[in-house]
Formats: sequence, structure tokens, C-alpha cells
Amino acid sequence: MDLTEPSQAANCDQIPIVDLSHLESPSIEERQQLARTIYDACTQVGFFYIKNHGIHEQMINGVHHAAERFFALPEEQKMKFYIGNSQKFRGYSPLEGEKTTGTDDDPISAEEATGVLSEAFDIGYETALDFQKSPGAVLGLDTYGLYGDNQWPDEITLAGFKETYIEYCATALEFCRKLMRIFALALDVPEDYFDTKIQTPGVTSRMMHYPAQPVGETREGLGAHTDWECFTILSQGKVPGLQVLNHRGEWILAPPIPGTLVVNIADCLSTWTNKKFKSTIHRVSNLSGEERYSIPFFFGIDYDATVSVLDNHTSVDNPPCRAPFKAGEWVREKMSKAYVGYKG
Repeated sequence: MDLTEPSQAANCDQIPIVDLSHLESPSIEERQQLARTIYDACTQVGFFYIKNHGIHEQMINGVHHAAERFFALPEEQKMKFYIGNSQKFRGYSPLEGEKTTGTDDDPISAEEATGVLSEAFDIGYETALDFQKSPGAVLGLDTYGLYGDNQWPDEITLAGFKETYIEYCATALEFCRKLMRIFALALDVPEDYFDTKIQTPGVTSRMMHYPAQPVGETREGLGAHTDWECFTILSQGKVPGLQVLNHRGEWILAPPIPGTLVVNIADCLSTWTNKKFKSTIHRVSNLSGEERYSIPFFFGIDYDATVSVLDNHTSVDNPPCRAPFKAGEWVREKMSKAYVGYKG
């Protein structure tokens, strides 16, 4: 793995914990203090735990139980929702159904890419999981073919599954919009700077299952990579496996901490900051001897919105790290390279 790109390696030996008690404080001074704390975590590490985030533990436990129920289904039932049947990267990806792709600065060729020891169930943005949209609201133009059309198990197959997952994702989406305002403060732009760019945000959520490794065998559950959107909220259950690469080339374990979730910066938000915020390389390797389940929620801007380096983060000596680009074009390109069986 190429370590010459400092924006992709954490400058730390451990991952900080950030208290979000003041996320919605009426005091601008308290929100700005939180923003400064988050700025430090994002520019040094790119990963941080969050506590007092407001997503109830009962809801988190419920969606993990739903994941366990889904992956316990017979393979032939899960394959009814095969992601290869979707043009929008939604549905079930079996073991080795996702390929290692590396990072934007250190990609892995199609010939070298290998399947990973994990299975997943993916959903994307639909208005049902957005508290800001009325029931039955219709999405606008889907230029990049990335919104909705999720493949849901019916009530006979998994009673309550869809309802549980949508409730969790709707709550996570509402939380992410609030966190995006703190990121704006951290970047010294107006608190509402991103609001118009997250009306129908490009979000994806995954239920992940990492089987226990066979005795004497070590395989990656997810290869070394960076995330593509703005940031990720991860609920990683009780079994460790997440590892973050630091600037010395060491893999730091990010073990589950009760009462917390994990946040990591992804490529689009890193680009907005001219790579001051680290989109840090990470991987998953389940060496626990137990089944591991995790649920990442990838938060991005509207797919038709443009990602462009902020003017106040450039200078004559520090020009923009890349030209402006559409979020949907970026995400679709990344997804098309990652999934085995994609036909589009």
C-alpha cells in the first residue's frame, strides 16, 4: 500500500472519542467548540468515535438483530435479492461478491482484485427513509441511476425487516444532516453551507456479515480502501475487526466501544477541504473466531450536486487538489468497479 499520500494515513496511535452533547446546543460558542474538536480529529486521524449521538441503543440493537436474521436465511433465499439483478447496486452480495479495489491514489487492477470474506445487503436513498419528505413523495431527476429501487424481503420471508431497517436509516440520515452543519463550522463556512446540497442525499447503507475465519487462515473481510462519499457512520456491533492505517504504516485496531459509533471521513468531504480532512485507509479482518456484523451508513450529498474545493482552503501555494466533479458520477464509477456481477 502506497503511504506517500498523507491525507490517507492517520497521524495517531489511537482513535479519539468525541462527545456530541452540544451537537444541537443553542449556544453558537458550544457548537463552535465542538467543531474545533472535530476539526482536530478530521485533520489528524480522519476517524473518531462519537458518544451522546442521540441514536438510541435499542434501535441499534434492533437493526443488528435484523441483519443476523437476514444472513441466517438459506443462500438460495438471499440470492433472490442478488445485487447483480439491480442497475442501482442494491441488494445482496454473497461471499466474495465484492472486490478489493484499493484507493484512488493506489488502485488495484481488475486482474489483481480478489473477492473478500464477507457478505452484504445494500440499500440506497428512498423517500421512505427521509423524515424531511412526506409519505409517497416522488424523487426528481435521477441522472446517475442511483436512487431507490431497493430489493426488500417481503413480510413472509422476514417479518418487520424493512420497517426496522428504514427506521434506523431515517434516524441516521437526520443525524448526518445535523453533523454536516458542524463540519461546515469546522471548515469556517456558514453553518448552513451544505444544506441545499443534501435535499435528497446520496446515502447508502449496508448490513455486513463477516464469517469467522477458518482455523489457520487469514483473509480480509474488506480490503484496504477509502470510502467514497462525505463521511460514514458505522455501528460495528460487539466483535472487533476494523483496522485503520496510520502514518507509520501500522494497522490500528478500532475495537467496539459500548455506547459509541464510529465516524470516518470519505473522499468527497476530503476533496472539499483540499485534503485537510483525511479520507483514511482502513480495512476489516475478522480474526475473533466469532461471527461479526456491522452496519455502515454512507452519507453523501445529492448525486446531482457538485463537489468543489472550498475557496478558503486554497492558496497560490496550495491549489485545488482536483477539478470540480458531480457526486453521482464519482460514486457510480466507484461502485461499478467494486461489485462482482454488475451488468450496467
